[in-house]
Amino acid sequence: MRTQFNSSEPLDPAFHLIPEEQLDRVFNQDMCDIDGSFLGFTNVYMSLAALIPMHWTVIDLGCAYAPQAFIFQNHKAYIGVDGSACERFFASNTTHYECSAGEFIRNHANDFDKEQTFAICSYVPNWFGENAIELTRQNFKNVFTFYPAGERQIAFGRAALRERE
Repeated sequence: MRTQFNSSEPLDPAFHLIPEEQLDRVFNQDMCDIDGSFLGFTNVYMSLAALIPMHWTVIDLGCAYAPQAFIFQNHKAYIGVDGSACERFFASNTTHYECSAGEFIRNHANDFDKEQTFAICSYVPNWFGENAIELTRQNFKNVFTFYPAGERQIAFGRAALRERE
């Protein structure tokens, strides 16, 4: 089945890297909240892929649907970690772990060569109450962590709601 997209919306920059059958499989699952115009902050991953040596393993803590697996498909390995049960994208070098970042770090972090592993924890909310960003910083040498801080603004048309954290 061909996945349909609104032609007036620009496609996510990583969209063209993903095979059509994987787009169909992931996008057609129940309650999928990504589409061709937004695959999930892939600009961040594209920038990181240009910096991370190709012979390194990339561990992505909080990978969600993992379209970024195709951004890192030419690296040594892409390890996607996420606690949600859903269909995910996977390239030939991809291994997925269905668990929280904390569980992965406790059970698997020492399985990797820390000198040639790059851990990413980007836009990962504190759903499991374990502060995944701090755990990533404490357990890996080469890291990128990011989560927007400060006041959250949610825009609805011309109005904006502000929520203080």
